[in-house]
Amino acid sequence: MTVNTFDAQTLYGTTVYGNDGDKIGKVDEVYLDNATNQPEWVSVKTGLFGSNVSLIPLSQA
Repeated sequence: MTVNTFDAQTLYGTTVYGNDGDKIGKVDEVYLDNATNQPEWVSVKTGLFGSNVSLIPLSQA
């Protein structure tokens, strides 16, 4: 998956699903690579009421 900086803005609040199709949570933050300024990771609020946060590399998305 290739995401440019403009697309990074559209990631906020996006619902994230696992490989099995189950909802994981929503994108909370987008983290950019310092050298390329391209999105590399997202934090996803998970769990009941978004009480947990998981980091997911976009290369695995």
